[in-house]
Amino acid sequence: LVLNFSKVDPKFSAPISNVTVPVGREGVMTCTVHDLHKYKVAWLRVDTQTILTIETLVITKSERVSITHTEQRIWQLRIKDIQESDKGWYMCQINTDPMKSQMGYLDVVVPPDILDHQTSQDLSVPEGFNVTLTCTASGVPDPTILWKRAGEK
Repeated sequence: LVLNFSKVDPKFSAPISNVTVPVGREGVMTCTVHDLHKYKVAWLRVDTQTILTIETLVITKSERVSITHTEQRIWQLRIKDIQESDKGWYMCQINTDPMKSQMGYLDVVVPPDILDHQTSQDLSVPEGFNVTLTCTASGVPDPTILWKRAGEK
């Protein structure tokens, strides 16, 4: 019995998990393949069609992007100091013919923040008068604003 492994096409061992990362942290997306042989793994940003890495070589000019791999099987795209603009679909490709690919989504969350310049200042109003208070906050996803009187639980 003679086995010719060179004819075995590479395959993905597991789907790419979607990842949610707080802004400023490191995002890691993992692509797991087997039977890679002579083929190469690349990571791309789908919306901009930007090649980020090929094998262990970082193609993009961004210094925040790096690649790590374990035993030609586990390829991890790493993005440091995640920004809101990093949100989107990322593709792991194997250069077979036809090409094989998988995609995973990187979501970015931004902690809520009250925007002081758009929020009411302290007010004193005579009892029985109407007052309008404004509170504006930003964040991803959009924060929910709850109002409570001081000392209320």
